[in-house]
Amino acid sequence: MLRPRYPLQFVVALVTAILLWYGLAGQQDQNISVRGVKAALTLVNMPRELVLMSSVPDTISLQIRGPLSKSLEATADLEVYLDLAGARPGTTEYSIDAAGIPLPSDIEVVSIEPSSITLELERLVTNNVPLKPLVEGVPAPGFEIGAVRISPIQVNVQGPQSRVGALSTVETTPISVEGAAGPVEATVLPRLPDPLLRSLTVVPIIVVVDVVPADAGSSDEAAENR
Repeated sequence: MLRPRYPLQFVVALVTAILLWYGLAGQQDQNISVRGVKAALTLVNMPRELVLMSSVPDTISLQIRGPLSKSLEATADLEVYLDLAGARPGTTEYSIDAAGIPLPSDIEVVSIEPSSITLELERLVTNNVPLKPLVEGVPAPGFEIGAVRISPIQVNVQGPQSRVGALSTVETTPISVEGAAGPVEATVLPRLPDPLLRSLTVVPIIVVVDVVPADAGSSDEAAENR
């Protein structure tokens, strides 16, 4: 059996090490605290072909436990990641797991509120929808609105399947013929009725409104009847 060359020094060093270990352990126990913090919620890995229909809370409330040290202070800008890889269309409840919260090794999550959230996801689709020019105003006295032409005649709309499918036409921003005594031409934009819808059409949309003499139509009709 091996014996230390200097038994007295060895015993002193061993006792000192034990006392130091107990002192540090006691100090660490005394400095343990529980704190409530807010963490930003971020949805990650959502499939490209899906669109979120429901609202999402900006933050999640966490109760964390750990030593009163810089480790605990490092949680000031916490972010919770909710992984949506493999998500499908429909309404689904997703659990918020502590494993998705990046924390120092000496910090543990005591509670999460809410512990789950319900998300509604819908398939993202595109479709060509006819454009409907919106004409406003009254022409000059003795004139009236004739033919209205638009190019292109359709707009490519992208959005949730249910919202896109509900569109029969898309109105344009208005073109004014107030006081006009001749054709009016303007570049307009599609006026989509839902913020979840967006236009993929990049070419200018041109509307031409013919403003003709009020009796022009009746004169032409009379000439045809002769």
